[in-house]
Amino acid sequence: MNINNAEKPSTSRNNKDFILGLPKTIWVVCIVSFFSNCSSVIITAFSPQFIINILGGTTVALGCIRGLSESLSYLVKMISGVFSDWLGKRKILIVLGYLCGALSKPMFAFCNGLGLYIFAQSFERITNGLRDTPRDALIADCAPKELKGKSYGARQFCAFTGSMIGSLFTLLIMCHFGSSEFVVRMIYLVAAIPLAISVLLLCYGVKEPKGIVSLKRRKGFPIKRKDIEQLGRSFWYYLFICFIFLCSRFSETFLIWRAQNLGLDVTYAPLVLVVMYAFNAPTAWIVGKWSDKRERKLFLSFGFCMLLASSIVLTTATNAWQALIGVAFYGIHFGATHGTFYAVVSDYAPPQIKGTSIGIFNLTYCVGLSVANILTGWMCASYGAETAFVVNAAISLVASIGILFIRPNKANYELNAKLED
Repeated sequence: MNINNAEKPSTSRNNKDFILGLPKTIWVVCIVSFFSNCSSVIITAFSPQFIINILGGTTVALGCIRGLSESLSYLVKMISGVFSDWLGKRKILIVLGYLCGALSKPMFAFCNGLGLYIFAQSFERITNGLRDTPRDALIADCAPKELKGKSYGARQFCAFTGSMIGSLFTLLIMCHFGSSEFVVRMIYLVAAIPLAISVLLLCYGVKEPKGIVSLKRRKGFPIKRKDIEQLGRSFWYYLFICFIFLCSRFSETFLIWRAQNLGLDVTYAPLVLVVMYAFNAPTAWIVGKWSDKRERKLFLSFGFCMLLASSIVLTTATNAWQALIGVAFYGIHFGATHGTFYAVVSDYAPPQIKGTSIGIFNLTYCVGLSVANILTGWMCASYGAETAFVVNAAISLVASIGILFIRPNKANYELNAKLED
C-alpha cells in the first residue's frame, strides 16, 4: 500500500488559515528559513578561504571542523526534539535557537586562529541544532497528511532560495570589493542582520497548533520503551540506509574547494553555491509536491543517484566549469532528498514522539555527515580528490538500491491521519 495516496480528510478546514494551499504558520517558517539561509550560506562560502588561506589550516582541518561541528549540531537536534515533545511546545525553542544564531555570526569576524574559529563554528551549529528539530516537528504538527511532502518541500524551496540569494550577494560584494581578509570579516558581521529579522517574524507570526501531545505529566524519563517500539522495524531499516547514504554526502565546502583546485578564482567561490542552490530550490518544490502522490522512496533513490552522478563528474572534471556540472547534480540530489527525509520520518512517527523521532533521525544524520566529511577530507589530503569522490560514488550506489526496499509503517501513518482529521 502506498501511504502517500491515502484519501484526503473529509473534515473542512478554515480557508483563512491557509495561504496558497498551506497553513500560514508553515509559510512564516518558510520565510524565516529564507532569511536564515541568506545568513548561514556566508559561513559556508568563506570556509575554505578563511580556514586555509587566512587561518593557515589544511583540508584535513577543514573536513574535521565541518564534521565535528555538524556532529554537535545534530546531537543537540536529538536533545531538542525530546525536550519539545516533553514540553508540548515548539516555538520557544525555535525562537531561542534563531536568537542565539544571530549572536553567533559576528564571532567569526573576530577569529584570529583555528581555536576561536572552531568555537564559533561549534556555537553556530549548536544554535542550529536547538531550533531545527522543533521547527521540523512544528511543520509535521501543522501540515495536513496529504500535504506533508509539499510543506517540507516549500520550506526547503525557501531555504535554498535564501541560500542562493545570499550566495549572489556575497559574489557581488567580492567582485566589487575583493576577497581580502577585511572584506570577509565585514561580511561575517553583516550576516547577523537576516537572522535578526527571522527572530521578529517568529515572535509575531508563528502560532502553535492546538492538540500537540505533551509528555510533561509522565513520571520519570518522558520517552518510554513502548514509544520507541511503536516506530517499528521499517523505521530502523530506513535509518540504516540513510546512514549509509549520508556517509557519502560530503559538505558543499568540498564543492568550493574542488572548483578552486580546478582553477576557479577565490573571488568567484560563491558562484559554486549559486549554481547548487539554483538547482536545489526548484527540485525541492517539485519533489515535495510529487512525493505526496507517489512513493517517497522513489524520490530518495533518485536523489541518491544524483549524488552518485555528482561524484563521478567531480572525479573526471578537468576544469572549474566542468566541476560546476557536478555542483548542479549535487544541488538536484540535495533538493530531492532533504525535505523528503523528514516527510518519511513524519509518516513513521507516533504522534506523541514526533520531535523525538525527528531527533533520532537527526542523530543518524549527524554521525553519517561526520564520517563523510572527515573521510573526504582525509582521502583528499592522502590520496587525492579523485579517490575521495569515487568512494563517495560507490556508497551512494549502494544506498540508492537499499532505499527501494523500505516498507511504510501503515499503523502510525493512519494514527497520525486520524488525529489530524
